[in-house]
Amino acid sequence: MKLLADIGNSQIKIAISKDEKITKVKTFSLKEINLVQQHFRNICKKEECSLFYSSVIGDDFEEEFTNFVSKIFMKVNKFKSSKSFLSVKNAYSMPSKLGSDRWLQIIGAHEAYKQNTMIVSLGSAISIDYVSSKGIHKGGVLLSGADRYTKCFSDIHNLKAIKLSKFSNTKAKILENTTTKQIAMGYELMISSSINKIYSDLNSKSKKKVLLILSGSYAKNISGIVATKKIIEPYFVLKSLALIEKYF
Repeated sequence: MKLLADIGNSQIKIAISKDEKITKVKTFSLKEINLVQQHFRNICKKEECSLFYSSVIGDDFEEEFTNFVSKIFMKVNKFKSSKSFLSVKNAYSMPSKLGSDRWLQIIGAHEAYKQNTMIVSLGSAISIDYVSSKGIHKGGVLLSGADRYTKCFSDIHNLKAIKLSKFSNTKAKILENTTTKQIAMGYELMISSSINKIYSDLNSKSKKKVLLILSGSYAKNISGIVATKKIIEPYFVLKSLALIEKYF
């Protein structure tokens, strides 16, 4: 059995891969490493398994993770950023500096759609990347994630305990009547306006309408996106792993 893992800054997402598709997606906190280990053991106790994964976490976590997966899986491969992969070329002069999750989605977008594509990954941080129909990564933009946004209010006494809800209210008004809702609306307006601005600029320079892919944990919760040609794929890193697994 083939398993995939997307190790992000706050979560680990795991799926089973078959015929370039993913099933049985499970999400764990990084603090739930023992549950992750048990989940792997439960799946692999009846048959041999392989693991293909991407990670943006530092060496300490990586060492702990590789130590136990090497005892469970017959084959373990880690995806890393590179100058090029298949027909896709990385815009970074130092390719290893581009997060492997972003690079995966750039490759996955080109492999799946082969169109001018803007990929917005909405997680702990928000990354925006653009890949042309010819597989040329043109670069990207980074924005603050929701948790980091709320921390900018931490030195204001009455706002210290403010937390943004992950679940957006599609009927929300722009002018809200509670501080929590106002901060949430302010964040959503900043993110949606940024996405719309970048998308509009890219679209104006493209002969064909640019495809917009929204991925990550918050992908379904951002409203006000004007693009008509868009796809919402919360597990696009895992789906991209499934698409390219055969090359490893």
